[in-house]
Amino acid sequence: MDKRTGGSGRIWLDLLHRLLDANGGKMNGKFLLAIVIVALLVIAGFVAFRLIVLNMILTLTDSR
Repeated sequence: MDKRTGGSGRIWLDLLHRLLDANGGKMNGKFLLAIVIVALLVIAGFVAFRLIVLNMILTLTDSR
């Protein structure tokens, strides 16, 4: 493993290299924009999930 990145960082770098190789080494703007949008959706979903779980936990503790 690379010391600069963890296990998941290495996976993302390998995935990015494979995608670049499949596209002839060129990354156009649409592809980069699609990656950014998907990443933002995943982050927003994770934050929403955490807020819902936190709200449920706080509701359970208030009902006692």
